[in-house]
Amino acid sequence: MKRWIKQVISALTLCALLTANGLAAEISFSFDKQGTTAAVQLKDVGTDRYAAEVTFSLSSTQSVQFHGKADAYAVTIDSAAGTVTLYVASSRPLTVSNGVLDLGVLTVAAGTEVSDSGTAIVLDQALNRFTYANAAVTVTQDTTGGSTGGGSTGGGSTGGSTGGSTGGTTGGSGGGSLLPDRTPAVSVNGIGGKVRASSDGSVTITPDEGYRIARILVNGKEVAVTTRLTGLTASDVVIVTFEKMDSNLEPSFIDVDPTIWYADAVRFVVTKNLFQGMSATEFCPDVEMSRAMLVTVLYRMSGEEARGSSGFTDVEPGSWYASAVAWAKENGIVQGVTDTAFAPNDAVSREQMATILYRYAQRQGTVQKAGDSVLAAFVDAASVSSYAVPAMSWAVQEGLLSGMGNQTLAPGGFATRAQVAVILQRFLEQAQ
Repeated sequence: MKRWIKQVISALTLCALLTANGLAAEISFSFDKQGTTAAVQLKDVGTDRYAAEVTFSLSSTQSVQFHGKADAYAVTIDSAAGTVTLYVASSRPLTVSNGVLDLGVLTVAAGTEVSDSGTAIVLDQALNRFTYANAAVTVTQDTTGGSTGGGSTGGGSTGGSTGGSTGGTTGGSGGGSLLPDRTPAVSVNGIGGKVRASSDGSVTITPDEGYRIARILVNGKEVAVTTRLTGLTASDVVIVTFEKMDSNLEPSFIDVDPTIWYADAVRFVVTKNLFQGMSATEFCPDVEMSRAMLVTVLYRMSGEEARGSSGFTDVEPGSWYASAVAWAKENGIVQGVTDTAFAPNDAVSREQMATILYRYAQRQGTVQKAGDSVLAAFVDAASVSSYAVPAMSWAVQEGLLSGMGNQTLAPGGFATRAQVAVILQRFLEQAQ
């Protein structure tokens, strides 16, 4: 079971999310045309709710991400049970309109199905519990521009393969099965980047340095900004507009104070197109960096292309990080947590981050061997895993990593997006 938490939710609130008498409610998933991003709502829950929890089943628990509309939010993934639990909590009433509570935005791998009934729990300010057992699950999808595999109440597909047939047609001299060409039409409105379409219905968007993605239109309708679209067909039309960024401006994210210690680093990595916000307005600096996120950033830094697949069973082909993981494994930058698993959604520890960056630097030929006593000043130096000692020593010597206070390195602690942004800024500026 994995859990990702934006920030600490009080123990009192989380402990209060317990089972009580069942009521009736509905969990609604409204997916975009690509079938990968959904607005999640809980209906018929009343008003003045301060915390909520919903649990539901997914056909695939890989590539699951959640961005909640609350002060604090979290997602727990139970891969063995095939379930996902979303949490939101706030010091003020959650957004409820006509009994509909907006939980946030869920992202899943293309083709993932939401199925079965779910459960839901909400709390009021006094932490009174309202439990909704066997909550109905409704899945809808934007069908603009072609047929979809949209869902229905209690077990609909999110329609990851939008339109077109996913089954092959028999033909050819060899009598084999041929998949249809699903290459969408793509174009760039103006200048500032490249857009590449593939026959599997995916589109890769790459801004030039100093530019960022301003707008993406799919069949005339604006969709969320991302560097990769999936689930498209040959009948779809994608138009991308880029905009030039002013390098003198601080980040425009509402959760990045221009005076905070990592603000310049956030501006730097966003300007370099290494990071993107978790939404159009939020960078989420305190979110723990996942293994998939880190590898994707290094992949963008390299400017290279993956030549194959990673072979990891938990890296789904076509996922937003699949090419990055394949490239990193191919070049010896990452290894799996086992021979067959990469654990893309696991938070990356400080020593794992240092090791991955160290291997990247070795490949670039920029590593200077660190002295044997570099870590001796830290009281927890002995807790650095043996495999990570050379990388941690290098990172400290180069000034990429510093202590966490009280002369500790915290090698097993998790690295946040803000921390990684600062480290990558230092690394790239030293390489210039």
